[in-house]
Amino acid sequence: MKTKSLISGLILITILGFLIYYLKNNLKDFQQLAISNLMFLIPLIIIFLLGLYFNGMLLNILMRPFSIKLKNLEAFGLAIITNFYNLITPFRGGAAARAYYLKKKYKFPYVNFLATLSAIYLLIFLISAIIGLITLLIIKSKYNLFNLPIFLLFSMIIITLLTITIFSPKLKERENKWLNRFIKIINGWHLIKNNKKIIAATIIFSGLQVLVIALNNLLAFYVFGVNITLTQALFISSLFNLSIIISITPGNLGIGDAINVFSANLIRIPLTEAVAAAILIRAVNLITILILGPIFTNYLLKKKNETNPK
Repeated sequence: MKTKSLISGLILITILGFLIYYLKNNLKDFQQLAISNLMFLIPLIIIFLLGLYFNGMLLNILMRPFSIKLKNLEAFGLAIITNFYNLITPFRGGAAARAYYLKKKYKFPYVNFLATLSAIYLLIFLISAIIGLITLLIIKSKYNLFNLPIFLLFSMIIITLLTITIFSPKLKERENKWLNRFIKIINGWHLIKNNKKIIAATIIFSGLQVLVIALNNLLAFYVFGVNITLTQALFISSLFNLSIIISITPGNLGIGDAINVFSANLIRIPLTEAVAAAILIRAVNLITILILGPIFTNYLLKKKNETNPK
């Protein structure tokens, strides 16, 4: 665990180091950025909270097969504290906080939820890759911009995940923890493949999540006077969603932001504007979570002591 924490910390420090170096050497470019409308910050916060709400609703749906029905505010609060503790604790402590609440309040074995959640990620990655591929082809048609490695990445993910959903292989776990992540997702599919309601809900909420992230990007670029289309924003958000699988820093700090900048630059958005938009999104999200995290921690700590109605 110490090694994992050390690697995570080193990666985060390295990314932050590159960011500071870039900002220092391009300070004039950032000073020349014009902020067109600070009022866009309000919908940025609202849209971010909407994304958390969708996460909570998906969590609620996942609990139904286990005869657990969460209240809407309860599910929303769990989504918030998951984000909050992922940020302030090592080893993705948000999952532990959520597990603690579900265990204490509903006597729910977390291993069941974890297995189901792994299967859900299969659909999340599949939907993200499909949206990414479609938007990439639209961008090629409209702007004559194309990136073959990204096209191949989306295609490989779609083919692989469709093969898994159709043929449903059962794989043995390996010693390599990164390979095991993928194997758990594959094996977890067996838990939900016959549950059409969960599959339909996951597809809908996965699509909504990509859309929410896209709208966040759209507004962040508008703040700096950069007009991008919804198609371009969806392309950026689809790659960001796929970065979850390599989330090795607290709250995906640095990794997700670098993916945002990289994907924006692929569609010819200037690097300075791409970095500024990524920093703005991260700042808004961090401030929102750091304010709401303690509030909902207190709310859920009180709620876990309530008697669970039968």
